[in-house]
Amino acid sequence: MNDIRKIIKNTIKSLTTQEIVATPVKYSKEFYKQAKELNLSIDELKEFEKIINSLNDEEKLFIRENNITTYYELTQVLLNRVSNKDLLRFIEQLDFYLTPSIDYSIENKIGELKEELISEPQKLIKNSTLNRIRKYTNERVSRDKIVVQEKAKDVKKVIGLMGKYFDKCLLQSNDTSKEVSMIKGELEALELSKHSARDLAMLQSKLVDTIHKLEHSIEESQAELFKGQKDCVFLQKQINKLQQDLNEVSREKDIDFLTGIPNRRAFVAEVDKIENEYEIFKSKYAIVFYDIDHFKTINDNYGHECGDTVLTTFATILKKLTREEDVICRYGGEEFVALIHYTEDNEVISYLKRVQNIISTNKFVHKDIKLKVKFCAGVVYRNKYNSYKEAINQADILLNKAKHEGRNKIIIDTGNYI
Repeated sequence: MNDIRKIIKNTIKSLTTQEIVATPVKYSKEFYKQAKELNLSIDELKEFEKIINSLNDEEKLFIRENNITTYYELTQVLLNRVSNKDLLRFIEQLDFYLTPSIDYSIENKIGELKEELISEPQKLIKNSTLNRIRKYTNERVSRDKIVVQEKAKDVKKVIGLMGKYFDKCLLQSNDTSKEVSMIKGELEALELSKHSARDLAMLQSKLVDTIHKLEHSIEESQAELFKGQKDCVFLQKQINKLQQDLNEVSREKDIDFLTGIPNRRAFVAEVDKIENEYEIFKSKYAIVFYDIDHFKTINDNYGHECGDTVLTTFATILKKLTREEDVICRYGGEEFVALIHYTEDNEVISYLKRVQNIISTNKFVHKDIKLKVKFCAGVVYRNKYNSYKEAINQADILLNKAKHEGRNKIIIDTGNYI
């Protein structure tokens, strides 16, 4: 009780000295500060710390940066959370987004993840869950590729064998029965992968039967041989087209459908390459984290089509100012990230000023709407940090700092502002 009285006394005294009116929020904030300075243990303060420790990393960072020490302020943070209802709407469609197109062996994993998230929706925004989703997506694509490649190899085996002997049988008439018997024996011994066992076993059986008939009547089967040769050519074309389509789909998965620049998935792969260069050749590069100011207001006031135009135009400007050896991607929402190589530090400054000048001196046009768009950015030099993760996190921190300091500014980890 004496401890409480002492804190109350110091709180009132401090507020009076600072000429601050003792409203509930200001009184609570000063009470928390005095208790901390006196290093006194109060049950309510313990409970407050316990709640903060249960929050995610982004919320903890926001609380530290904004010196949140009262339940009223904490309530405002929690109100900004995504509701379980909104998360469930996405989770219910999760299996649709992740369902494999060919190999279904990870279907159970996807189902288990969906059930976990339905029972606990907030897990969706945890890094561990996002990493699982990324892992399943990559695994799905890899498995599909393997199946297609194995099937293509198997079909090529059959086509190659048949094509060789079709040509020979059509061009030669001597000792044809012996040649046909050899075809049948090789077909029966042909080893196919497990992926094609179901699809090609029937084809293999039919081919053997056909060859058996050819043993008895080569002349009557001449027409069938010609047809088989055409089918082989057609099938080969289909395989080549399938491979092209697979490559095209793989490329499309790396491109953001709206802005036409690489998406976050492709960006992660590029980071690995650039990090290898950095480790081996000590190459220099900077990380620039962009965010369009008040983008939600643009959507609310002018509609999402206008917002899409702003995103597309912003991405186009960044793409034109980014050299071939550099990387630009849409990181998510209205956020973009650029990896800029340099020899001297001032090259990065020049690049940032070019971006700022073009964005600030031009209007973004959507139909008859002309908008002035502003942005903020956090910039770090990679060689100042122990890892890429540490560097990108610092760029994010500087970006948030620029937002909280009024936006429309670029903050560099040297302490400079642009």
